[in-house]
Amino acid sequence: MALCSFSSSLVMQSSTLVDNTFINEFLPSAPAEAVKVYLYGLSLCQLSGSDNNIDSMSKVLALSEDKIFDAFAYWQEMGVVQIVNKEPFEVKYLSPRAYSGSQKIRSKAKYNDFNTQVQSILCGRMIKPIEYNEYYNLIENEHFEPEALVMIIKYCTTIKTNAINYPYIIAVAKDFANQGIKSTLAVEQKLMEQEKASEQILKVLKSLGLNREADLDERNMYLKWVNNFGFTDNVILEVAKKQNKRGGMSTLDQTLSKLFEQKLFTVKDIENYSMEKQMLYDIAKKVTASLGLYYQNLENVVEVYIKPWVNKGYDQATLLLLSSYCFKQDIKSLSLMNEIVNKFYKLGIVSLEALNEYFDSVIQTDAKIKNILNALNIVRRVNSSDRDFYKTWTCDWHFDDDIIALVAEKAKGTANPLRYMNKLLLDLYHSNITDITAAKSFLNNTKVSTTNNTKSFAQREYTKDELNAMFDSLDDIEV
Repeated sequence: MALCSFSSSLVMQSSTLVDNTFINEFLPSAPAEAVKVYLYGLSLCQLSGSDNNIDSMSKVLALSEDKIFDAFAYWQEMGVVQIVNKEPFEVKYLSPRAYSGSQKIRSKAKYNDFNTQVQSILCGRMIKPIEYNEYYNLIENEHFEPEALVMIIKYCTTIKTNAINYPYIIAVAKDFANQGIKSTLAVEQKLMEQEKASEQILKVLKSLGLNREADLDERNMYLKWVNNFGFTDNVILEVAKKQNKRGGMSTLDQTLSKLFEQKLFTVKDIENYSMEKQMLYDIAKKVTASLGLYYQNLENVVEVYIKPWVNKGYDQATLLLLSSYCFKQDIKSLSLMNEIVNKFYKLGIVSLEALNEYFDSVIQTDAKIKNILNALNIVRRVNSSDRDFYKTWTCDWHFDDDIIALVAEKAKGTANPLRYMNKLLLDLYHSNITDITAAKSFLNNTKVSTTNNTKSFAQREYTKDELNAMFDSLDDIEV
């Protein structure tokens, strides 16, 4: 026996024919999976082969057999199919136009007052049995109090007027049910909350350039902003105004959600945040331009580089000077500039004043080194090796410029004057000589070597442990 087949009231067609009654009366409020099952089953009615069974339908629709059974049970209750047999599972499709005779049998007296109230609310049109049936399902399956459902229907008409279609009412009622609001008292309290917010929601919509009533989703958004996020009406309105009619309530919801995540709840906090954000983007734009770079979207630049630099204490002027310095040194990427910034930060150089002092110090030091090179008759630019020598002599060995100049004069004319000068200063350092008079006496007694001859020393063998110990000791020395 086939899973699905046409009843005698339907005519076989070469294509799948869907009755307009089904589309207009049943489809709008039906669950999505139930619609899938109905339409696919309708197409199977024309098949009599091996594919016309529940196992095949389950694979095609990617639904379990239980869900397919539930879907057909739903349509049977709606009166458009009949489950003929459960094992093997067999369904007969009925004409949707005859649904009224196949509805779930309910006592007319039971819902007489309910029907009267609902029809008086929706007086602009006659309510059909299929619509009443949906309301009955909410009362019986969702356990709504009838009076509570009447209140929801009346509430919906204030939003959509009497021309409202019942699927919208069902959607609103189910939303209430999902929140556990099913009793008359709970619905009344919820509606009072909604009504209290209505005037403020209209102001928000107007600020966004929307002259209409808020729909259910928008009302729920507003209640989320107030009740869950804790924003005041004043803050919500200010943010909406700053949105400048770009986007709608969904865009406003995204903005407020971000503000909530960053714990910005007052107008002042938000204004300060906006100003800081604009400042960061301005810095990003100028720094990238200074490096010869262009980014269409600066968001990543701000998050990865600019914000961390600013958090360390760097301002726009300092970062622009650093970017200019980097560009001149052929450093033209943000990642390489970041290494430079981190080096300066490690030195405690953060402000523009400190940076200028550092540059002045470097220039002055290079000038002193240049004088030393001139004294040694070395004609070239100062390089990093020269700076390392000078740093060792002054910072590590604590020699002043007078002693350094004295030693330079002594080393002038030797085969490798800079290296020889370093040797002489090392000899002074080992002899604990820091006084200029003692240095002169020491140098006068030192024979100047004009060759590259070096003393010969006996080679000593070291064990692996001894070598490890020597190299480990270097870790404590900052270079």
